[in-house]
Amino acid sequence: MSRYYPGFLAALFLVLLRIAIGWHFLYEGLEKVESRIKDKKPFSAEIYLRNATGPLAPSFRGLIPDVDGLEALDPDKLKSTWAADVEDVAKHYAFDEDQRTKAKALLEKQIQWTVYWFDDPANAEKKQKYLHDLEVVEKTERNPDALSYDQERAWDSRRSLESDRRELTKPILDQEKAFEDSLVALATPEQRKGAGSLNEHYSTLDVLNVATPYGLVAIGVCLILGFLTPWSALGAAMFLAMIYLSMPPWPGLPPNPKAEGHYWIVSKNLVEMLACLVLATVPTGHWVGLDALILGGRRRRRLAAKNAAAESA
Repeated sequence: MSRYYPGFLAALFLVLLRIAIGWHFLYEGLEKVESRIKDKKPFSAEIYLRNATGPLAPSFRGLIPDVDGLEALDPDKLKSTWAADVEDVAKHYAFDEDQRTKAKALLEKQIQWTVYWFDDPANAEKKQKYLHDLEVVEKTERNPDALSYDQERAWDSRRSLESDRRELTKPILDQEKAFEDSLVALATPEQRKGAGSLNEHYSTLDVLNVATPYGLVAIGVCLILGFLTPWSALGAAMFLAMIYLSMPPWPGLPPNPKAEGHYWIVSKNLVEMLACLVLATVPTGHWVGLDALILGGRRRRRLAAKNAAAESA
């Protein structure tokens, strides 16, 4: 152990650093967990993924289902999706013939609504403009030789396009939700009780929204208690690296609108990530922590065997 021990003061501050970072992760995680339980608008990673910049932005944005609303604005895909929803609900609740007939009638009404909405001149004009502007922005984003001025205009346009996307897709998504509710309402109380809740299709974003809060809590608790310290510190560093790379303060990229202060290359997330990597390389959990109680005996035997082998050689 002496080869890893830097002295009392250095060890003390490293342990305090571990506990402080653990507290930061724990509090962030608990706040997000509480939002999922109490708030009408629970935590979602979507805002970070949508506003991602830099070379990895397409990968981050790609984690959001139908990120640009192209599927919602495609009437053919909507019709096939809604037809599949009817079949899924009918199978799940074991609809009889009469219920299936009513479900098909609801589907016909849904399709009629779709035709009406997409044929409306105002909606058609808004959709055409949105798709054209989106194509222009994506063309600039994919162009490695684009001037910085053009890139800045593309980033500004991307923000305004988000407002256009929400305005266009909101009535469609609201109608889809009402349609799904009306399908479920066809099931009798006995059918709902016997079949249980309708199985939802979880996306990568749904998994992230659940895993992130509880993962932060787990990392924070482990760092505070000094349990599995190297792995906890590595997990914290990986999370911070993802946050850093989602909106890196690099030259030529737009600044993070939610950042506290001003950064150029180095940000607080990068500094904390490097601190976590330091904690992953020193056994602070064996100085003060559960690692000393749970894994300390095994570690001491291994080091004693190495020392004995070195002395005999």
